[in-house]
Amino acid sequence: MGEIKAPALWCGGKTGCEPRESGASLRKGLGWTPAFVAGFGAGASGTVAVALLLYSGAGLLRSLALIVAIELGAFGLGMGLGGPPREWSHALESLRRRWLFVLVAFLAAAGFTFSWSVFAGFGASQGTQALGLALLAGLPLYSCGRLLTGINAVRTMAGLTGHGSFASLGAAAGVLVTGLGALSGVGVSSFVLFLIVILSGTARLQGWVLKPIETSAVAAGVTGSDASEALNAAGPETQ
Repeated sequence: MGEIKAPALWCGGKTGCEPRESGASLRKGLGWTPAFVAGFGAGASGTVAVALLLYSGAGLLRSLALIVAIELGAFGLGMGLGGPPREWSHALESLRRRWLFVLVAFLAAAGFTFSWSVFAGFGASQGTQALGLALLAGLPLYSCGRLLTGINAVRTMAGLTGHGSFASLGAAAGVLVTGLGALSGVGVSSFVLFLIVILSGTARLQGWVLKPIETSAVAAGVTGSDASEALNAAGPETQ
């Protein structure tokens, strides 16, 4: 995103990477990807929490209800609390921090799943299960909810449509991929690390997609919600 820089997240301000025509066409076609991948990560992480923490027995239904309630509550809180700034440049910086928060949350989840496998579930005590709920069912879904709010805010400022439907489709895909064989195929820890890789790559992709919009807004001196006017200067293909 231009001057907004973070390790392994953004394009790093590089220009002239490819011809304008092909770059603009790709940006238009890939604009839905960040929302889809954020939803995919939320759905996959929630399914990992169920697979790792849920035990059969008399309390099966209560345990399932608790895990799902925490996941949905965390996702809703992330989307509803701490709205992004109204200033264009501040909203971009907020979006960068939200991507970083997502990566930190999934790194914490990966660390927990690795420790869980090494120490055989820590004895499945109530304390470790509560920690698992926080790190697998709570923090990742909360961070994904915050990220989706930031993505939608930046796109709205730029005069683009939101992608809530793609986020929902991504969540559904994450649940299916995780529940229908991904965990048994590669292992829990490896799968969570895979989620970190695709989230990090998608953060970089979004920086590239939004780069011409940010450049036009900076050139026009836009600081608030009028970034959609500057978007026209970048050409209709960026939408």
